[in-house]
Amino acid sequence: MAPLTHFSRLHAHRLTKRAGSLACFLLGAILWLHAAPIDDFVAQYEAIQKAPTDSKRLALSEQLSEAMVAHWNENALEENAAQLLSTHMGYASAGAGKDQLSIVSWNVELSNQTHAYGAVVIFHDKRGTQVVRPLRYKRPTALRPTLDAKARFTPKDWPGAVYYEVLIQEQGSRMVYTLLGWDGADNIRTRKIVETLSVSGTKLKFGVPIISAGRGSTKRYVLEYSDQVSAILQWREDLDMIVMDHLSPPSADLEGQTSYYGPDMSYDALVWKKNQWVLQEDVDVRDPKIQGPWNNPKRLRRRSRAQ
Repeated sequence: MAPLTHFSRLHAHRLTKRAGSLACFLLGAILWLHAAPIDDFVAQYEAIQKAPTDSKRLALSEQLSEAMVAHWNENALEENAAQLLSTHMGYASAGAGKDQLSIVSWNVELSNQTHAYGAVVIFHDKRGTQVVRPLRYKRPTALRPTLDAKARFTPKDWPGAVYYEVLIQEQGSRMVYTLLGWDGADNIRTRKIVETLSVSGTKLKFGVPIISAGRGSTKRYVLEYSDQVSAILQWREDLDMIVMDHLSPPSADLEGQTSYYGPDMSYDALVWKKNQWVLQEDVDVRDPKIQGPWNNPKRLRRRSRAQ
């Protein structure tokens, strides 16, 4: 083989450099295409918060839900979805393979300081095929003025929340999911919620009676407290329990008026025992690093308005 001349070596070097640049470009394009839909979702969520009217915010929320369903009906859930979405809206996931369930959720603050919600659940059917279901928020009515701890809900009449944690447990031969969520309620109260969810084929049902908190079993556990304070509801893997603030009124005459309730420096917990969550009151939480895992969207919005 003839030796390479200076020109040949220079030409080969340029070809190699161009090939390397082309490979970098193609890799960048692939990564951009991979991330672009999620970036669009973030932009759509930000547009919801900036919209001038309630009707426009609700319409944009519906469009965001439709865009997510269309995208994940055609594409596998991205590995970086949690990283890209969790700093902007609610994102939670648990399980692996066909048992994996992920939920993206967001709030829509309305002019009367109540909230509407949107969400999309991504899970798998018995064959392992990815399924995407939108959740349709149904506002409280005179017949259902508050979140009912005893009621069952479907994706068509979902009571709404922003979920920041999903836990998965085996109950006999099936998997059940427990969601930890935030509900802005109104301008005087806030809620944190332990919600239960089951999957049967391609169907979702909210409200599995697996919480024992007093008399009999209930389908969800609700902390309702003053909008002026913060309360903890979080999964503590080191303690193997869901830890929460114990809430109480500042005086006995305000008993039952949850808009005055707040943490009293003691803690309760839900512990998984015999296929159900069992309430344990006044638990000893030794770790001083307890922190609320969810930033109150109402406070964030008020701060932005004040700027």
